[in-house]
This record gives sequence, C-alpha cells and structure tokens, in this order.
Amino acid sequence: MTLLSSLRIDAPIQPASRIRLMFYLLLASALLILAALASLALWQYVLILIVSAAALSYLALSRPILLHLSQPPLNKSIYQHWQLLMRSSRGDNLWQAELVAVSSYSWVICFKFIVKEPYQRPLAVATFRDQVSAEQWRKLSILANSVSAKTT
Repeated sequence: MTLLSSLRIDAPIQPASRIRLMFYLLLASALLILAALASLALWQYVLILIVSAAALSYLALSRPILLHLSQPPLNKSIYQHWQLLMRSSRGDNLWQAELVAVSSYSWVICFKFIVKEPYQRPLAVATFRDQVSAEQWRKLSILANSVSAKTT
C-alpha cells in the first residue's frame, strides 16, 4: 500500500519563491534601465511608477496562490480529479480541477488546469524548483515529461 501511495503526487507548495523574486527583480531592473534611458519628464516617471505599483498590487492580491497539489487516485485518469489547495482573497479553499497541460523547464514547471469546483474557469500555475522538496520536484518532472509525451 505504501508503494501505491508513493506513486501519487501529493506535494505541499511553499507560497514564496526566491527564484520568482529574482525573476521579478531582474524584470523590474530592465524596465528601470529602459525608463532611465528614455529621458522622460518627471511627471511621466511618476505616472509610470504609480501605474506599475497599481498593476503589481492588483496582480499580487488578485491571483490565487497554490499551496498543495494532489494527483487523482491511480484508478482515475491522470487528467481528471486533481485537488488544489488554493489561497485567495477569500481564504484557503480546496479546488477540484482537470489537468490540461504541463510544461517543464529547468527551474519551473507550469500547469494548466480547468477548475471544476468551486466554479469553472481556466487556471495557469507556475511552480518553481525552490517551492517543493527535491523528491516532489522529481515526481513533478516525471509527470510533466509523461504528459507532454502523451500529447505529442
């Protein structure tokens, strides 16, 4: 029985990621360099700063955060009955979803789901390598490779 349960992915996901933070800082630095080279008026810099802060705040507060990812039972399709523990502005909730696609890169795995419960909607989630344990990263990479092999 422990062998069967170890075949399933049941991964706690850390909400924060240093890799994601470094990516955002690199992107912000590039935008700051471009703005500095543009030689704009002071009011234009202030306007860019206000719009950027508002957009970042909206994205940070409105996007649900994946806290836990659970694969369906082994007797079910690999694409159906995924359970996602999500943190949103309404608190932590368990969502049920169908897996649409998985893309694996060296530092990030991107999942595309169709959420079925609590309401139907598409959801894309990126999980960085530093958000999960090494064992869970290995399992997620195997999943990504097997799903992409079936869809091609």
